[in-house]
Amino acid sequence: MKVDKKNGIMVIENFSKIKKNLQFDGCIVIGIGCKTVDLHGKEVLVGKGCSLGNVFCNRLILGAFSSFKSIQANEVLLLNSCVGEKVDAKMIKIGENCRVLEINAEMLEMLGASKIERINANKIRCIDFI
Repeated sequence: MKVDKKNGIMVIENFSKIKKNLQFDGCIVIGIGCKTVDLHGKEVLVGKGCSLGNVFCNRLILGAFSSFKSIQANEVLLLNSCVGEKVDAKMIKIGENCRVLEINAEMLEMLGASKIERINANKIRCIDFI
């Protein structure tokens, strides 16, 4: 793990396993194949194939084939084939083949086919490219 306090960036290297809760007042960049417990930060960028616990941030980009327990954020982008339990956010964009149990959002935008058990959203926009 590398921390640059001057630029406000924390970098977690590929295939790392972090067993403690992380709290950083800046951007957290996570490499591919990492496993973490809880994350608190302003912006969280996650690589492909990661396994996350609870995430609390302003902006989250979750790489493809990643899994999570719960997300609380203002802006969330879930790339293709992500799996998780709960997402609470103002703006959520979901890629193809994602599976989420519960979504609470003001604006939900979905691309392709995803499986979502419960949706609570003010606006839903589905984009399907053929």
